[in-house]
Amino acid sequence: MNTNNLNNNNYNISTLAHILRAMYDEGVKNRLGVGAIHIFGIKYGKYIIENNYSVSEIIDLTHLQRSYTTELSKGINIYKALADNVFDISLDTLLSQQENYDINHKGQNILYYGVPGSGKSFTISQICSDDSVMERIVFYPDYSHSDFIGQIVPRLNKDKNLEYVFSPGPFTRILKKAYNNPNNMYYLVIEEINRGNAAAIFGEVFQLLDRDCTGKSKYSINNYDIAEAVYHNAEHTIRIPSNLTLLATMNTSDQNVFTLDTAFQRRWTMKHIPNNFDNEHSDDIIEGTQITWGAFAQTVNELILQNNNGLISSGDKRLGVYFAREDELKPALFSEKVLKYLWDDAFKLDRDTLFNEKYKSIEELIEDYETEANDKLAAVSNPSVYQIMLDVSHKKD
Repeated sequence: MNTNNLNNNNYNISTLAHILRAMYDEGVKNRLGVGAIHIFGIKYGKYIIENNYSVSEIIDLTHLQRSYTTELSKGINIYKALADNVFDISLDTLLSQQENYDINHKGQNILYYGVPGSGKSFTISQICSDDSVMERIVFYPDYSHSDFIGQIVPRLNKDKNLEYVFSPGPFTRILKKAYNNPNNMYYLVIEEINRGNAAAIFGEVFQLLDRDCTGKSKYSINNYDIAEAVYHNAEHTIRIPSNLTLLATMNTSDQNVFTLDTAFQRRWTMKHIPNNFDNEHSDDIIEGTQITWGAFAQTVNELILQNNNGLISSGDKRLGVYFAREDELKPALFSEKVLKYLWDDAFKLDRDTLFNEKYKSIEELIEDYETEANDKLAAVSNPSVYQIMLDVSHKKD
């Protein structure tokens, strides 16, 4: 019988006991009971037999009832029957079917990119919104490798003595969950991945981003602390399993913060999120004006493209369709969030293109916008640009 399809790790007895305990606990939650022990025996019978491990010792290490020794033996006997094809049911066939399942549901590294507010985080929320199977983090300039992986911290033990222990970071925590629950897909979500030094934050974990056809890491790394936390075996090599997906977002307007190099990007599936204004939110009126949000944003975006000035990525200063939510179209919120962004960032080199030329400071512009009794945008905008916005709004009507 070809056993190459089986997991190639040479599990030691303590690791097998840890896996069994995790499978049993998960089985109890799902009302599977001792069935989980049978499944363990079928899946890991090869290693128990080849290494002549004691079934009773494995059960003892799990701290389960000694009577479960019989149940584990049943599972191993089923493995033997399948391996020998006693009932004309090929173990290779079952494993190849499982392999196909893994390929269709394999873990991936996906990086969603687009202009601010285009819906990147919303797209991820449609993939996974269950906190129990995900870790969500945000990269920022001071975010470190230790924040990501974990670090040694001092703690008082139960005897009030100071000791130093490894405190797992989000990568290690989600890796452990995925390892202990191989039938569930888990997600590590990294928001604003290019606002931190991604290469330094990932460190040696960068090596794990290369995946094979099943979604597992092609290559392994060694890390004492991660291995001990995840596998309870400091010598165990580390790989990202096929049931762990990495999802990340990147605002293209932030590429000047930390540029993601080609070697890093090629290990991700890059997916652009289009800035689509064909929705109900685009028809919302900006309070205190005659202009719809869609007309305003699309007119501004066209101006940004026309006034590129040869600057790299200046086109990505455009407004995403969800840059301002419906409740942020009120005067005080709109002026502080949208107009200030456009003044300080998108049009900082040519403000008269969008705003009335009389304004010399953002404070003056915001004060006039918030106190204007008539159309607020008409009061602060370049008159010709305001007319375009008005025409676009009426055309949609």
